[in-house]
Amino acid sequence: MEKKIQSVLDRFSYGIYLVTITTAEGVNGMIASWLTQCSHEPPRLALAIRKNRLSHAQILETKKLCVNVLPRSFAGSIKNFKITEWKSKFDMVSHSLSPGGLPVVDECIGYLECEVEQYLDAGDHTLFIVHIITAGMVNPGKSPGLTTLDYGGVYRGTS
Repeated sequence: MEKKIQSVLDRFSYGIYLVTITTAEGVNGMIASWLTQCSHEPPRLALAIRKNRLSHAQILETKKLCVNVLPRSFAGSIKNFKITEWKSKFDMVSHSLSPGGLPVVDECIGYLECEVEQYLDAGDHTLFIVHIITAGMVNPGKSPGLTTLDYGGVYRGTS
């Protein structure tokens, strides 16, 4: 990408979310920032995930994911989800399971359990359109949510 384009895009702000997946091999979680609501009825989200991520393949396989809305106080714990050994990501973070068996971090503000409806090629990412199946507030008093501003204004997902 051209430097001048990246310089402007670096000024965008996004929420930082934890997307969790359950496979036959275990649970996984990835940091996501390119996520937005895209429909009220039915309730849907759009989520862009880089194609080379393990989570990308796991979502294509399971067709399910859970979006954990994180409080700013989680900024120190998010590093647990940058490690390469995916089966160890939840070792230091307490969590329970959603009604559909997907990890929900105990410290999150709330969660959205989703099912993939469709996906589109979007260059080096895939744009997943997901239907929200169920949701829950876990810690509503922990607002505001974690954002890219808590990463010094830039999070490119390079780790």
